[in-house]
Amino acid sequence: MKLTHRVFSAISISFISLMAAAPVFAASAYLVGQPGSRINVRSSPSTSASSPHYGIVGDRVQVIDATYSDDGYHWYYVEFPSGARGWIRGDLVDVQDPIGLDDF
Repeated sequence: MKLTHRVFSAISISFISLMAAAPVFAASAYLVGQPGSRINVRSSPSTSASSPHYGIVGDRVQVIDATYSDDGYHWYYVEFPSGARGWIRGDLVDVQDPIGLDDF
């Protein structure tokens, strides 16, 4: 009985830890614009925020979050396959699976 309880506890803790690390939603998307163009990946959802890195039109990303900003733009918080993350203006992201994003 004690062994079963310990195994169950370990599995429960592992599951809860994984769920805490998972985004609320994730949608497949890719970057759009003029072919070959660089797209700024910003540190916060604003055109005045720093742009520590960039993506290239056609890059695949996962949308993790979305918001509207004071600058009037819709923004997506994305993750690249490399693990890099940042904010990209909404008109530069084509969301393939918008489940959960309609509220933004």
